[in-house]
Amino acid sequence: MNVENPFYLLLLLILIPVAAAAVWNYRQGRVSRGRLTGDTEGGGAGANDVFNRFFVKTFLSTLFFCAFLVLALLALADISWGTSPEPEDRSGLDVVIAVDVSRSMLAQDSPAQRLRTAADICLGLMQGLPRCRFAVVVFRGAALLAVPMTEDRQILESFFQNISPSVAGSAGTSVESGLDLALEAFPAGTASHKAIVLLSDGESLAGFPGASAEKAETLGIPVFTVGTGAAEGSVIRLADGSLLTGKDGRPVVTRLNENALRAIAGLSRGEYFSSREPGVTSRLAQKLLDFEESRGKMGFRLVSVHRYRGFLFAGFLLLCAAVLVRSIKWRKN
Repeated sequence: MNVENPFYLLLLLILIPVAAAAVWNYRQGRVSRGRLTGDTEGGGAGANDVFNRFFVKTFLSTLFFCAFLVLALLALADISWGTSPEPEDRSGLDVVIAVDVSRSMLAQDSPAQRLRTAADICLGLMQGLPRCRFAVVVFRGAALLAVPMTEDRQILESFFQNISPSVAGSAGTSVESGLDLALEAFPAGTASHKAIVLLSDGESLAGFPGASAEKAETLGIPVFTVGTGAAEGSVIRLADGSLLTGKDGRPVVTRLNENALRAIAGLSRGEYFSSREPGVTSRLAQKLLDFEESRGKMGFRLVSVHRYRGFLFAGFLLLCAAVLVRSIKWRKN
């Protein structure tokens, strides 16, 4: 089960004052009955019958209205569960490349700097997928759409040849922000297949990228992750040649977090690749082509079933019932 807008579930607390108001109305009804009959203890049989009908109508009307509020809020929360096949008539492939440009990507524990290695993989990927469109998202503490979806290879190549941490100004690392913006970077109304390529060392100081990966899976967008760096770690050399140090004055050592990147790929039904493996660029390009081909053959994809219509219909019926109970005159047999 997935809740798209969990904030609305908090509004269920509104039922507390509604219930309190119902109790207050009931007590006021007892007081009014006593004043009308002149008997605050019990009243006559006729008075009791009138009050009982008033109580039942008030109780049922309030109950139906409270149930309507619950269902309306559940509809607004956009709860979904289960999947159903949805026809796909798509062609082509749109790829959003999300690149980690945090300072840890300046470490050099591979044949080249991590960020330079990631940029070279991106350049090779564009050559291996000549018919695809690409967009580029860069992220540190926050994410930035650096290049919107385009077929212009010159703009893309120029960007990757000059990429550096300065393209995103906020400090820190949030893989979650990069994935979230990558999901939003696909243009609406296109008939292309969609995939995300995430290049990072897996170090994330903020956010929970697992939730973003699950959202990508729900949308049918796999995330193919590429890990840059090495598990044994490396120091970070800044542009002036000095080493990045921590509060204790010691050099900061940054390590590749393969487990995090594998988890993101697994949750989104993508695949993990290591930048240190030979032929990683060609294997990644082939995997994306296989993804496009398999989607074309399937002709459909599984999507989550949103249940808000059922909640709205049931809530409408209960609201009508609440109004009818109040308005229809009950006759004594």
